[in-house]
Amino acid sequence: MKKLHYIAAFALGLATVSCDVLDKEPSNSWESSTAIQSYDDLVYAVNGVYESQTNAIDNGSNYRGSYAGDFTLYADMKGSDYQCLGYNNQATDVSRYQATPSGSVSADNFYKRFYLSIARVNKVLEGVKEAGLEGEDVNAQLGELYALRALFHFDLARLFAKLPSTVNDWENEPGIVLSLETHDSDYIGTRSSLKATYEAIISDLGTALGYLQSATTTNNGHFNYWGALALRARVYLYMDNCGGTDYNSLALQDAEDVINSDVYSLYERDDYAGAWSSEYTSESILEIQVTSLYNPQRNSLGYYTHAEGYAEAALSTSFQTFLNGHSGDIRSTVVATEQDGNISGTFSQKYPGRNGEIYVNNPKVIRLSEMYLIAAEAALKANSGNAASYINQLREKRIESYSDVSNVTLDEILDERRLELNGEGHMAWDMWRNKKSVNNPYAGEITYDDYRTVLPIPQAEINVSKGSLKQNQGY
Repeated sequence: MKKLHYIAAFALGLATVSCDVLDKEPSNSWESSTAIQSYDDLVYAVNGVYESQTNAIDNGSNYRGSYAGDFTLYADMKGSDYQCLGYNNQATDVSRYQATPSGSVSADNFYKRFYLSIARVNKVLEGVKEAGLEGEDVNAQLGELYALRALFHFDLARLFAKLPSTVNDWENEPGIVLSLETHDSDYIGTRSSLKATYEAIISDLGTALGYLQSATTTNNGHFNYWGALALRARVYLYMDNCGGTDYNSLALQDAEDVINSDVYSLYERDDYAGAWSSEYTSESILEIQVTSLYNPQRNSLGYYTHAEGYAEAALSTSFQTFLNGHSGDIRSTVVATEQDGNISGTFSQKYPGRNGEIYVNNPKVIRLSEMYLIAAEAALKANSGNAASYINQLREKRIESYSDVSNVTLDEILDERRLELNGEGHMAWDMWRNKKSVNNPYAGEITYDDYRTVLPIPQAEINVSKGSLKQNQGY
């Protein structure tokens, strides 16, 4: 029997994990050769990977670090537009830049959560190979797995490594530990270069797209072909012009292909506010399902973003002023003043909960509107000349009596991203990858080259590696 990293049996719970470089499966783990024997087993296992981003780890006691909770809000809490008003200090190591190698709950849990999800992917891929499963339906499941592995590696890279567009030599800049297969329990991972990290992400997305060629209809709660292509557009945008390659042109092509697929459509202005209490809307390219049974409870999106919860993701004063300057824009209205006890502030209404359950909100990981914004930014940077057309098309669905503009600047595109995507996990990374600063309500100005734009590698992981895993500069 093999011991493998961060693996759980595909029962509904997550496995106990120990503190290790990528962490190991407990000794009572299941044998890889018997884990997947049929297509139904495969479907159940793939569902388990998605579920790993909604529920608890550590024997059901730890709800931190997931897409359904604090990870989706990470870049907003690090940025200029959100602030902590509560007193529970669940994510203040993020929002107040207080993370340390040995004392950051958020860094520990992001590291653990995402490598656990990746290990599940690798375990399923191994099981499919050993079982000899084949066919179009199997290929679609494999495509989802490769897309998920790319997504999780990309998220780890954004958390624990510098952004490619901000470094001079990405071949010699540390990236992350890549987990591309299952490993024995004595395996010690080392950090790949930033270039190798992003090349692995793009490679997995290419593999995913190959497997997903026939999966071109909507697939609620799962990756399809367009979801993998949309993710690649986002990754290419982050890669900018690294190594002299025009990745912006590649981002533009992928974003245009998603837009022109006609599988998804932008919200109409009158439908925008209501979209946030609905599942699988017309813009939803990738949305992870959260239910009454599987959710992060008090570490959920809803609990962070309301006064009755932790109130650690309220709108900053400066962002409220920004929204007040866009009175004809429907996006400026998806906020509300809330009070609960001593907590009073303005909060986003993107996570209202469903059926009266504040914990239950599906994270909309990729929406069609982001593709218009990626296309605009990529077109501007690639000098294609049509950046304004994408902004015009989006604004026509958001602003009453809107009149088209003939050109847009990068700052205007970034402001459009703040209007459209706030609370969805982009703000700080958007600014830093464009070599701009954020003005955090607590920490003040954080420039793109500040060491705190990257989280520390958990010290426990470095200790177990006996120093082969290197800490991020500044920690």
